[in-house]
Amino acid sequence: MNPNMKVKEITVGLSGVIPVAAYENLRPSFSMTVEPINGESVENIIASCQQYLHTVFENESNRGKADLIDKQYSNIRFYEKNGKKYPSVTSILNWDKQWGKFTDDELSQYAARGNIMEALITEYIKTGEWIDPTQVPSLREDVSVLMGGNLMLTWEQCSHKAFMEQYKDKIEVEVFQGEVFNDEVLYAGTYDILGKFDGVHSIMDIKHGTFDMRQLAAYARCLEGIEQLVILPVGSTDNKCGYKRPVVCDTVQKEYEDFLKARAKFRSRFGI
Repeated sequence: MNPNMKVKEITVGLSGVIPVAAYENLRPSFSMTVEPINGESVENIIASCQQYLHTVFENESNRGKADLIDKQYSNIRFYEKNGKKYPSVTSILNWDKQWGKFTDDELSQYAARGNIMEALITEYIKTGEWIDPTQVPSLREDVSVLMGGNLMLTWEQCSHKAFMEQYKDKIEVEVFQGEVFNDEVLYAGTYDILGKFDGVHSIMDIKHGTFDMRQLAAYARCLEGIEQLVILPVGSTDNKCGYKRPVVCDTVQKEYEDFLKARAKFRSRFGI
């Protein structure tokens, strides 16, 4: 560039095509105009602007694909942070599972009981007392779903009281219901309990049915110093003692590597 030329402003633009579905594309276009200051070189300014616009473009691509998935799949959930959409850990692990033997209404009943169980146990750990879900405004909808459901599910069928009587003293809570985001792999989720189980730093999950250790490993990878993953099983049981034992896993890295395989499969299918 001519050294005698004085640059008063620089405009940098970026446009592209984002395929979001068959025969359907987004065509975003962005530009920005900046004024050089302190003698910064034109080349550095252009490079900096291009990098910024590429980030904006990638965020737009992320949102476009996430919005399309939201419309097409009711069982896939996203978290959002700083304008970017993060697929949830449970969606990554479960989007391709077949739930054909249950209707949507029946799945809602199981989910409602799970919500109630988490609330009961959380309050018990905090106060040492069991609450009545029918008297808790935030649980009103979940209670209504259970009472009106065809499965006749109740929280009293679960083993939470016997379980907590046996294991409460082993649980030390640092955080209840914490959100985590992984910017490197792009996922997010909410764990039940961060703390110590039997003196070991752990991620703990309250379960009244099936579980997947990969879920807890994904949460653990977003935090520091997690040594083990613990399932607190509080569903119904035929055990004579009235409760199931906790399921403890110390192979956190292995479970996380298995989660990464599921994450890669999700990205291959949805492009996000």
